[in-house]
Amino acid sequence: MYIDIDVHHGDGVEEAFYATDRVMTVSFHKYGEYFPGTGELRDVGVGNGKNYAINFPLRDGIDDASYKGIFEPVIGKVMEYYRPEAVVLQCGGDSLSGDRLGCFNLSMKGHANCVNFVKSFNLPTLILGGGGYTMRNVARTWAYETGQLVGQSMGPHMPYTDYYEVRLLLKLLVFASSYSSSTTHQTSSLT
Repeated sequence: MYIDIDVHHGDGVEEAFYATDRVMTVSFHKYGEYFPGTGELRDVGVGNGKNYAINFPLRDGIDDASYKGIFEPVIGKVMEYYRPEAVVLQCGGDSLSGDRLGCFNLSMKGHANCVNFVKSFNLPTLILGGGGYTMRNVARTWAYETGQLVGQSMGPHMPYTDYYEVRLLLKLLVFASSYSSSTTHQTSSLT
C-alpha cells in the first residue's frame, strides 16, 4: 500500500498502479486550482485496479485535529479492507504550516501523527521524504519523525551541525562575490 501526505496529489504513483489491484494508493492532498490538478474523489482506478486508488481532496488551512480526524479513520478502514503486506508512506513536508508552496496548517506533531498511526499497524513500512519548500521546517520534521520511528523523543529544534556553518559561509561568499563584481563595474564605469 502507498500512502501520500504531500500537499500535492500523488499522481505518478497512482498512475503507475491505476489498473492493478496489486497496490492500493491513498493520497491526501489539496485539489482544485492546484498543481497537478488531479486526484478527484471519483478517481478510483480502472479495470482490476477499480477501487484501489483512493483520493481525499482537502481544503486550504486544514489543521492537526481535522487532518487526524480524516487520516486515521480512512487509513484504518483501508488497512482493514486491503490488508497490505507492507506500506510506503510518502511524508511530503509541503503539507506543513508555513511551507512556501503549501496551503495546509499542519504542525510537526500533526504531521508525525500520520507516521505514528501507520507505524501502529506493525507492518514493514518504508518512510519517504517528499515535497517541502521551507527547508528548516522540512529538516526539523523529518528529524522528529525519524526520532518517532526509532523511539527517541526529540524537541522542535535541530541539533547544531557543521552544515549550518558551511551554508552560512557559502552565502557570505556568494554575496561578497556579487558585491565585489558590482562595485568593480561601478568603479570601471567612472574612469
